[in-house]
Amino acid sequence: MERREYRLRLGVTLVKHASSREVDLAEIRLHYLEWDGIEPPLLLLHPNRTNARVWDFVVDASALPNRFLAPDQRGHGLSDYPESGYLYEDYIADMLALLDDLGIARVHLVGAATGGNIALLMASDHGGRVESLTVIDPGLSLDPSINRRVQAQITSEYRFDSLEEARARMPFSDRWSDEMKEHYARYSFAIGEDGSATWRYDVPAVAATEHMLVEPLWDRLSVSCPTLAIRGFASEVFPANNLQTLCEIVPQTVAHEIDADHRVSQDNPLALAALLDGFISSG
Repeated sequence: MERREYRLRLGVTLVKHASSREVDLAEIRLHYLEWDGIEPPLLLLHPNRTNARVWDFVVDASALPNRFLAPDQRGHGLSDYPESGYLYEDYIADMLALLDDLGIARVHLVGAATGGNIALLMASDHGGRVESLTVIDPGLSLDPSINRRVQAQITSEYRFDSLEEARARMPFSDRWSDEMKEHYARYSFAIGEDGSATWRYDVPAVAATEHMLVEPLWDRLSVSCPTLAIRGFASEVFPANNLQTLCEIVPQTVAHEIDADHRVSQDNPLALAALLDGFISSG
């Protein structure tokens, strides 16, 4: 297993600009970002209680000519917040419906944290739609103590008196550049008339989703496509022994560690983009 370390050099201005789009699926309206390019596209699945903007700097750093799609999952960002439907199967059904609506047969599937769990199950159950799979610090068999801590944050750190306070208290952001914090906060909070800032996610939805992460998924995995697994070497969410277990269950997995904590796409987007570029190009 190789560890990648890159110095984080981010400018204030992104070179590649995403188009913000919406699609009406059978049950919900789904918002997604799209960067133009060739087929097959990369479908990027974000972590729980986040949104599609976690990928902006990764796409910007990528040299791939492919199209990129990054949806806001149901209950997150600018997508609809239905009262129910927050099982893995619901998230996967939304992604399949999105691909069907856009006329896309197969994708390079990329999932981070909870998005990694969703991607693993989607590749297992719908392998015909997946050209390759990349999972980034997934929440597999999450330590219950971490789950309890996150559950408390979901409700107690949801609304802030100002955007400045919200930006300073974003979870897993200790390694982010100032540019990253400013950019992500700009898209991730709704600003009230009193200047307060509220996360763009549905509290019951993300709490229900977070609860699922404690349950083991190992016996549900049956991935046949080329697979890349990435761990932030400082992450307690995806410990090294879980990476090893994943490699044993999905034996074609290529494993890497990156100089990052749990939010790899924002901790070290340059290293992540370099690994993605090499993996996708080699296929």
